[in-house]
Amino acid sequence: MSEVAAFTPGQRVSHAEHGEGVVVDSERNGYVRAFFAGGERLVAVTALQPFLSRTDRVVSSVAGSDDRRREAWLEYEAHALPLMESAAALTAAPIDLLPHQVVLTHRIATASPRRYLVADEVGLGKTIEAALLLRELASRGELNRALMVVPAGLVNNWHREMNEVFRLDFEVFGSEGDVTDRKSNAFAKHDSLIASIDTLKRPARIKRLLDAPQWDLVVFDEAHHLTAFRNGKKVTKTENYKLAEALKGHARDLVLLSATPHQGDHFRFWMLVQLLNPTLFKSPEDMVDNRHRLNSVVFRRTKADACRPDGSPLFARRWVHTESFAMPGRGAHVLRGALGVPRGRLRTRAATGQPGPRARLRDDDLPENRRVELRRGAPHASAPHPR
Repeated sequence: MSEVAAFTPGQRVSHAEHGEGVVVDSERNGYVRAFFAGGERLVAVTALQPFLSRTDRVVSSVAGSDDRRREAWLEYEAHALPLMESAAALTAAPIDLLPHQVVLTHRIATASPRRYLVADEVGLGKTIEAALLLRELASRGELNRALMVVPAGLVNNWHREMNEVFRLDFEVFGSEGDVTDRKSNAFAKHDSLIASIDTLKRPARIKRLLDAPQWDLVVFDEAHHLTAFRNGKKVTKTENYKLAEALKGHARDLVLLSATPHQGDHFRFWMLVQLLNPTLFKSPEDMVDNRHRLNSVVFRRTKADACRPDGSPLFARRWVHTESFAMPGRGAHVLRGALGVPRGRLRTRAATGQPGPRARLRDDDLPENRRVELRRGAPHASAPHPR
């Protein structure tokens, strides 16, 4: 039997299913915790392999003496220096970057085509991830024109974060912004714009957008508002969806941001995916049957996946357990009436002959909506994190 490699925190590894990752905790009972592009996972040690960088693979393939391999290593490192200098663009912003944000930026920036739905949970910094992507593409010389399409109430927030935090020099389009199109086509003259979706979805504005040069990157925030409905065989597209549909063919890269993209409707979610890759699924039913394909266009990380640079959890874990509690007098009957539990299902010690009333509520005694309310609970306090 071959010897199993020992892995230490901070070591880069590769996994057949999850890809490249970093070990964040020591081995326990044959398993280690590692952070991958899809979040933190507990995986078997036997399923991991030490990750070899491109430099390691190049050098190991060089035949000859150690001096020859050292010379090849130096030449390769010298060639990579310009790329290393441009990578500093990510760290120039005055914020503490988190692993899941850096991983996402790298994955999108190195992909082709760049058409993704970022569905990270609320609080994980989707605005920051969009700004990091802008900086990274600009540092690579691949970004000259960018358009941020956001809800009207978030325009000022986006403008402040793009300019004050990330120094990206965006202008606001609209009657109360920096740029208007009253005298000329502002979309042709300005290369970095933030605009509300309500301002852009008018047919006249869409025509001007399409008359202007193509955008390198278009970002839609709160993309679950890009909706289309089906009634029988008839499909109705909202003005928001028509705007996105027009821009998807007039942009090299398209990124949709939404913490709640599905909205409990397979058809609406399928129509959203159609904006990114219309050939991925033939129908909503095909999407459900082959949902693993969504990994090619959707990034979804939860707070449980997020960690700090040292591998510790960013948010405290939530623990759920059943509690027994004492109720004096008529308390049990009052609670039963408030929760809508049928008579006789809320058991007390008095009913079982035990001294003193004591109510014990089983989860399956409750109507479904009450179960959700009781399970939800208040989360533990967690470290503050930028939006």
